[in-house]
Amino acid sequence: MKKIILYLAFLLTAWHITTAQDSLTARIVLIGDGGQFTAGKHPVSDAIRASVPLDNKTVVIFLGDNVYKVGLPDEQVITYALAHNVLDSQVSIVANTKARLYMIPGNHDWNNGSFNGIQTILREQLYVNQLGKDNVRFYPEDGCPGPVEIPINDDVVLIVIDSQWWLHQYDKPGIESDCPYKTKDEVVTQLGDLLLKNFKKLVIIATHHPFRHCFRCGFKNFPGQ
Repeated sequence: MKKIILYLAFLLTAWHITTAQDSLTARIVLIGDGGQFTAGKHPVSDAIRASVPLDNKTVVIFLGDNVYKVGLPDEQVITYALAHNVLDSQVSIVANTKARLYMIPGNHDWNNGSFNGIQTILREQLYVNQLGKDNVRFYPEDGCPGPVEIPINDDVVLIVIDSQWWLHQYDKPGIESDCPYKTKDEVVTQLGDLLLKNFKKLVIIATHHPFRHCFRCGFKNFPGQ
């Protein structure tokens, strides 16, 4: 029997779930709200490096709010160094390993949902990309909503959606953008297509906000809070 391990780390607390390694096909680490240091350190990053095998079966996913409280500020802002140090600590988890790491946005990464949130999220994406780590990706790109399909292996697929795009009340990529999916209807349609395409696989839908499965209501309640 093929097995998958999920490691959950929320609010700087980690739970370690173990199983037989010989039949393991994927090891997935989910980290939510990891956007600040505690006593100058990032305890979740440290715990993962210490306790999780970072081999080619491991995927680390930061589920948004990667930088508290208003995302990555401009370089001229006094808090810039501290903010990018948090990102550095997160990305360093998979440095010089065969593991993969994906970062998705939350409301704090969009300047806590404020009017210039799109600039803040683009700045964070640019910073992560400039680190030049082949095994690190920031999705969805360019402030787009997704969904983005990411194959984990032959049995597992990750689908990433930026739920803050759905909720954001200010400027964001829309019908005039280069995003693959530009409206809520297009996001829902593509998500349905991806679920149908991968119906024989384990599908992990990764968003920052809680997800409500509501095809009948056209996902009008997505995301649920």
